[in-house]
Amino acid sequence: MSYQLTPIIIKGDYRRLFIAAFLLFFCSTSVNVFAQQVHFTHDFAPTGELVPPQEKPFRSSICLNGEWQFLPVEKAEKLGIEKIKNPELPENPDWETTPVKVPSPWNVNSFARDNSSGGDFLTYPSYPKKWESIRAGWLMRTIPYKKEWKGKRLILRFDAIGGYTQIFINKHKIAENFEVFLPFEVDVTDEIKPGKDNEILVWVADAQLFNQPGKYGRRIYVAGSFWGQHAIGIWQDVNLIAKPVVNIQNTFVKPSLATDMLTVEATISNTSDKVREVNVSGDVSPWVNLAGKDVISAPEPKWELGTTALNFPGKKISINPHSQATVSLSIKVNGRLKEWTTEHPNLNRLILTIKDGNNEIDKQYTRFGWREFTLQGSKLCLNGNPIVLKGDSWHFMGIPQMTRRYAWAWFTLLQNSHANAVRLHAEPYPSFYLDMADEMGICVLDETGMWASDGGPKIDAPDYWKNSDEHLRRFVLRDRNHPAVFGWSVCNENMPIVLNVFHAPDSLVKRQVAEINKWIAITQRLDPTRAWISGDGETQALATMNSPVIVGHYGGSDENYRDLSSKGKPWGIGEAGMAYYATPKQSAEYNGNRSYESQQGRMEGVADEATKLINMLKKYKASYMSVFNLVWYGVKPLELGLTDTTRAPKPSDGIFFDKYREGQPGVQPERLGPYTTTLNPGYDPSLPLYKTWPLQVAVSNSFADTTIQKEEIVPAENVTVNHTAVVNNVILLSTDKDSVLYKTLSDMGVLVRTLPVKNGHNLLIIDGEHTPDGARSLALQKTISQQGGNVLIWGADPSSIKAVNKYLPFPAELTNRKATSFITTGADPLINGLGNADFYFSEISDKPIMNYGLSGELIKHSTILLDACNTDWRTWNKRAEYLKTAAVLRSEREYKPEGKALISIDAGPGKIYFFAIDPALLSATSVSLVRHMLVNLGVDFNGKANTNTAFGPDGKLHSALLLASFNVAGKSDSEISKINQLKDLKPGDYLAGKQVENHFWENATTPDGIFDLSKFHFDGPTTNAIAYLSFWIYSPHSLTNLLLEPDLPRLDMYLNADDGYQVYLNNNLIKETINAGGLTSPAQVIKALPLEKGWNHFVIKAIQKEGSWKLAVGINCDKKAFLNEIKTQVTH
Repeated sequence: MSYQLTPIIIKGDYRRLFIAAFLLFFCSTSVNVFAQQVHFTHDFAPTGELVPPQEKPFRSSICLNGEWQFLPVEKAEKLGIEKIKNPELPENPDWETTPVKVPSPWNVNSFARDNSSGGDFLTYPSYPKKWESIRAGWLMRTIPYKKEWKGKRLILRFDAIGGYTQIFINKHKIAENFEVFLPFEVDVTDEIKPGKDNEILVWVADAQLFNQPGKYGRRIYVAGSFWGQHAIGIWQDVNLIAKPVVNIQNTFVKPSLATDMLTVEATISNTSDKVREVNVSGDVSPWVNLAGKDVISAPEPKWELGTTALNFPGKKISINPHSQATVSLSIKVNGRLKEWTTEHPNLNRLILTIKDGNNEIDKQYTRFGWREFTLQGSKLCLNGNPIVLKGDSWHFMGIPQMTRRYAWAWFTLLQNSHANAVRLHAEPYPSFYLDMADEMGICVLDETGMWASDGGPKIDAPDYWKNSDEHLRRFVLRDRNHPAVFGWSVCNENMPIVLNVFHAPDSLVKRQVAEINKWIAITQRLDPTRAWISGDGETQALATMNSPVIVGHYGGSDENYRDLSSKGKPWGIGEAGMAYYATPKQSAEYNGNRSYESQQGRMEGVADEATKLINMLKKYKASYMSVFNLVWYGVKPLELGLTDTTRAPKPSDGIFFDKYREGQPGVQPERLGPYTTTLNPGYDPSLPLYKTWPLQVAVSNSFADTTIQKEEIVPAENVTVNHTAVVNNVILLSTDKDSVLYKTLSDMGVLVRTLPVKNGHNLLIIDGEHTPDGARSLALQKTISQQGGNVLIWGADPSSIKAVNKYLPFPAELTNRKATSFITTGADPLINGLGNADFYFSEISDKPIMNYGLSGELIKHSTILLDACNTDWRTWNKRAEYLKTAAVLRSEREYKPEGKALISIDAGPGKIYFFAIDPALLSATSVSLVRHMLVNLGVDFNGKANTNTAFGPDGKLHSALLLASFNVAGKSDSEISKINQLKDLKPGDYLAGKQVENHFWENATTPDGIFDLSKFHFDGPTTNAIAYLSFWIYSPHSLTNLLLEPDLPRLDMYLNADDGYQVYLNNNLIKETINAGGLTSPAQVIKALPLEKGWNHFVIKAIQKEGSWKLAVGINCDKKAFLNEIKTQVTH
């Protein structure tokens, strides 16, 4: 395998060093040519000492990372909560022969994996496959006693354990923890015995075993998002720390530039049996970053301290036995400290010293920055100067992100994109992310794990609120000394779920608001130095929430941004844009047919939208702006350690690391697989730091300055051919006695004949799946072609290709090519007026529309009109975020056979078309497209289309005529209400195939009685649109004339709609609502339908603004017998 030097995309001075960086790559990376392995010889997770030199010799630590024995407990879900909380200690355990390499969850290899279609997240190949389904187990290691521990307090510290946890020392339970992300410490001094190996035994059970599924959520613990809900086991470092008997427990540095005062609050712990009087003092020195500039050494911690700049005078305190006391030290700075800014992230270190008399007995090191974030009116200020934060956010994705290298690469991407902020989204990230942000000048919106977007938090469970409070307390205490943290995000999208998903009662809505306000109060109490406290995407109860700032999500309209900006508070948008969810159909709003061609095309449309959104944020002077997102959607998944991207990754591909080392801080994966990350901080020398999508370029350009960027909207340009065809005779050749083609054509109203007309225009359709090859059929084709008629071979199957080739001037071959979307590649009357949108079925069909593609000699001599899209949009649409980015890219790269779907070739004065798309699947998916193509060939629909019953036995509307859709963007509700494209139609115009303003009536059927109009394939928008449904109801007598019968039956109609509708009965409007509340709201009722005797015509105008577009219609009667007398039809 050979490598080419590729410039690494990094900022400033780093650019000039990329050649040196790559020379370093080659020195630090070895390559296995045959297995495509790349071996990375540096530490995956470079980590500094837990106890820095300044704290020694008073403190020491040993890292307990290493190979821990593991005892899995199978079928833990059958244990029940009581047994999980009271586990039986293992007697004579049969430990697994494979150890767990702490830190790592034992189920790590199943994270973000789904039939291997996305990124290859196999990071520990040595772990047995069965571990992936183990939901509880025991982890064990031993530690010898060290003589230097005598007279010290021994603190066992776990930085994070995924799951419910109990800790045992020498079989004695000492602690319990139910917190997935944050550290906890246990004093084990009395449990660790001299002269023997001491056993640490950790019981871990999947936190989801505590779930309580219900109407209002299921989780009683704080789970965050993807990783937090998956990981089971010890996933961050484990250390044993030795401290003095009297020690500094907690330090809070409180800089105030407004008063020029630096204040330090420290908690001093006295674990001895007597009162201790001590002196607490401190000094401050510059923290000097000595890290390298290249991609390998820049993330590796290396520093020194400068000359002392400040000295805090000592303060004496008295501490009772087994108690704590707090001391506060303050000093004027007077220009002796450099300010921390995004451009100059100057850092300092504080060393507090405890003296007992003249003897120093403890020292504690704390890093901080001299800076202050404040709110002034509607502005956020840093050190008194207004600052606009341009940020990013993303979910935590496990092992690939468990390193300073990833944090450095992410923040470098942000700086290259003219961004200066990040929201560490949905859960507390490992603290080294904050360390890197401190060092690089990236402002952090620090977010809790109170992420509700999946509807998981159980808001009617007291335990959830209790666990949330504790999570928040530990979170703020862990991170409040980091200068990069400009504010706290106490939760994410709680209110939208409570209101719009749970549809919770008012009591629970008020409870949620009260809890958010309590979280704000807890944060303010624990950290009075930061005014920015927000809930991301929590804009549904602004009047009753106490947040000093407003951070919205999505809703990217001028009206919404104007409203949020009008509240007199600093405001921003934490998530905007359709990068993570938009299908090609949605992004095509900005760049038309280009969106359907590839992921590159889709991302160009997404980029155009991002430019518009950021322009609006600038217009309304947002203090915080963030498009979701740069690091996962703005740059591409990287094929780490994989040179042949035309095939799926294998376990032998990827990045491999050195042998596991006992007692080393940080995660030590065995492997990183291809496509698991978008960043390459030096692992693979053949790849740059990142590869951009158009979204990153657009955001970077918009973030570069305050000016409004040019916005691009490219209309769809469909095939246009000046041609008018006339056909008055359609002939079908097929060997299938139950021909699908014949039924398809007949159902559409096409008169199908068996013989040509002598003086007319003939279209010959040949069944490509059931193809006759007799002399008479071949002669018929030849005659029609010689007369200038067209021949359409429709369908393709290997069993018939030999017969089909007898009709063709050159032989065709079939490939095993499946596809659900197609790209127009040429102009021809057959596809006149059609574009990529018309041949895009990936959102409405789970099955391939084409199973065999066209290839062979025929293709070389033909005009290609339609090609299978190289992108399999099913790998993207509606799939999990952690899968889709890699899956869609792989669908484009990995080998697939040639897949021409439609060709044309001249045959005398006529043409032969070969259409490989399955006729049955196509007509079932989009009869309107079939009709359009037949109209282009000149076909008229003179036959009688088959009719069917409109309402089913369940009383629900299952079938109707559908006319869709008409654009109403920019129109008011009153204007939409007045629109009626059908006002001049006559009863005979309500037939399948009849045209209204370039749209055709088509049969529409739904098995469940819910018309999901966005899933039907039609020509027109699915937002800001209207469509019409037509059906008929027969009544044996009038239901309006009480003189005829005093006790008439009453027939009611029930409607659910998202968004609105108008109901017309016999051309009279009888019911109207612009916003019906969706399908989950109670049905709206039209009581006592005023039916006349005979057939009554109903038309429902379905009104759509945005989001889902669904309609459900039902009928019921107070006299059940009358239901047997009425009839319903789609057409009459």
